[in-house]
Amino acid sequence: MNNNQNANNNSAIKIFDLWAQKGKDEGMAKTHESSVDEMLRFSMKGLKKDFKFIDAGCGNGWVVRKVKEKQNCNYAIGIDGAGTMIKKAKEVDPLGQYICAELSDWKPESKVDLVHTMEVLYYFKDPMSILKKIYSDWILSGGRLICGLDYYFENIESHSWQKDLGVVMTLLSKREWSEAFVKTGFKKVETWIYQSKKNKNGTLIVTGVVKK
Repeated sequence: MNNNQNANNNSAIKIFDLWAQKGKDEGMAKTHESSVDEMLRFSMKGLKKDFKFIDAGCGNGWVVRKVKEKQNCNYAIGIDGAGTMIKKAKEVDPLGQYICAELSDWKPESKVDLVHTMEVLYYFKDPMSILKKIYSDWILSGGRLICGLDYYFENIESHSWQKDLGVVMTLLSKREWSEAFVKTGFKKVETWIYQSKKNKNGTLIVTGVVKK
């Protein structure tokens, strides 16, 4: 990864670390819970028994804890670059597995069946770089990546976020995200917008399966 990519990721990490210090992480969880539930419902339909799970950009660990409650979850781990987020996750769930590391630098000890990520990929200047890493190093053959995005071209009201936050963000359309998954190598790529309302777009969900 180049220095510009690292600098951009570090800037986003600092923002989320500050938000965790201010307690904003709890509000983020409530805001995103409905979309995450939709993603988990879809992605868990075809999971085999005793699946393994990674939440990329886990924040305070709320999704990991939700997935751990599933009867057939054998292993669930969260990773986030914001140290305060990980600290909070460990305080709530001392026995859970939460790692503080940049997604672009980290590699799991063993591959998993499902990788979930919410509101993360567009903070990469080159989203293809992290998609390729997740595809190659994180997911078992037959496993799935599913991501949720509220910052995308069709969601007009999100266009100001880059300026509001002061962080470089990658604005792609629904079609461009789908193409990025396909170019990475994912099969059975699907996209849909969840909870779209009049004059307001919902969460863009993109998912694909690793077939090697």
